[in-house]
Amino acid sequence: MKNILLLGDSIRQNYQEYVRENLYGVAEVYYPNDNGRFCQFTLRYLHEWVLSLSKHGEIAFDIVHFNCGLWDILRLSNESLPFTKETEYKDLLRRIADRIQYLCPKTHMIFALTTKVIEPGFEPGINIGERRNTDIKRYNEIAQSVFEDLNIEINDLWSISKKLPEKAYSDMVHFETEIGIQALGDQVIRCLKKYCN
Repeated sequence: MKNILLLGDSIRQNYQEYVRENLYGVAEVYYPNDNGRFCQFTLRYLHEWVLSLSKHGEIAFDIVHFNCGLWDILRLSNESLPFTKETEYKDLLRRIADRIQYLCPKTHMIFALTTKVIEPGFEPGINIGERRNTDIKRYNEIAQSVFEDLNIEINDLWSISKKLPEKAYSDMVHFETEIGIQALGDQVIRCLKKYCN
């Protein structure tokens, strides 16, 4: 049975249990309780998550499915640029991939593109800035370019999210609804199942 590690932001947290339940008996699915937030946060805590979830190396992860982007494209209320600049995003994605390869040397990596928001992409009660779909599209293009060079598979959750009705969202950003969880979760499962034989 394959061991799969899911990493990423709150979108991953939306579908993680659904993926685990639906891959029961096919693969063991692991994920940290922590939200991966933005690229720098993921890079900083990656080794702690891997060490903890692998029980300090007792479990080898065959597949790592990860994402970063929704926090990186956030435009803070008093700033005109995304939280992570485009050049930094490109560099940090490479560093994260390199770190995963170092910590899980035999793993197959899959990167999930950032999902669409309902603009202005506020999170309820946290109106600290906005998220724009034009930024998400551009940062997804950067990720595709980086990972194409590194021969890392892309899971196009962006295209899946674009087709979803507004009722699939639980707020302006998240998919904590049956429709949203199932749509994103099924796409992640399709991506992972190819490697679970």
